Amino acid sequence: MSLKALLLILFLAVILSLFCSLFFLIRDQGQSHRSVNSLFFRVTFSILIIIVLLYGFYTGEIKPHGL
Repeated sequence: MSLKALLLILFLAVILSLFCSLFFLIRDQGQSHRSVNSLFFRVTFSILIIIVLLYGFYTGEIKPHGL
């Protein structure tokens, strides 16, 4: 699996976690910890994205470009 595909999957997981958290917040009206758990997963996926990006830059598989 390429790093770009892994980054795309992680990004989609962040977006899915965001919408799940919104759904739980509206449905449970703040009475449950499900929205907090979704926040935990979203932060974890975001940290994984940063780690994968740094690894890709370090190995040269992902090359940054200037604008």
